[in-house]
Amino acid sequence: MSSGKKLLLQIYFIICALFVLDCLLYYFNEISLRGYYSDVILSWLWLISNFVVIIVFWKKLLAKLLLVAITITFAISIMAMMMPFFALLLSSTSLGLYQNKDLNKNYRAQIVGYSAMGRPWLEVIEKKGLFEKRIVKFTDSQLMNDNLDIKIRTAKDIIFRSETNSTLTLTLFYGGPNRTITFDKSTGNIIAIKEL
Repeated sequence: MSSGKKLLLQIYFIICALFVLDCLLYYFNEISLRGYYSDVILSWLWLISNFVVIIVFWKKLLAKLLLVAITITFAISIMAMMMPFFALLLSSTSLGLYQNKDLNKNYRAQIVGYSAMGRPWLEVIEKKGLFEKRIVKFTDSQLMNDNLDIKIRTAKDIIFRSETNSTLTLTLFYGGPNRTITFDKSTGNIIAIKEL
């Protein structure tokens, strides 16, 4: 095997390891790479690197098996009412992002929706250097008290209000009425909701 192919395989395995580690950290601890698009870029790098490896090593049996595995996984995701397919599409592109806002140097908030059937939700994410951790996730039913006229996804802005050692307060700005939410940073539970 030539040195170029060895280098390609090394890069491929590094990308695969980073992708798997990112998925596992998010699944078990809700920790991901910093910023919304860093995870999107990593998933696209992983997908593109798979096809590069398949093309370069096409004569090898493992390359053909990798293509079959990707094709079968894609087909199964479409057959199951396309739910896994839409989740992958919405989470690996900006199609699932309704709003992304840096609140300050320690936090950012985003409104995202990764399901064709479910409603978008609000997440507050704590920045920790190269990584970040989701500390809060709220849905319409938790924040809006069944008010059908106001939805999280229609917020025009997310405004940082205040922070204490144990709480964080944000306002979802709609142009009126707005929702100010105070939550416990350690548990993620809502402490108070005020309509302004």
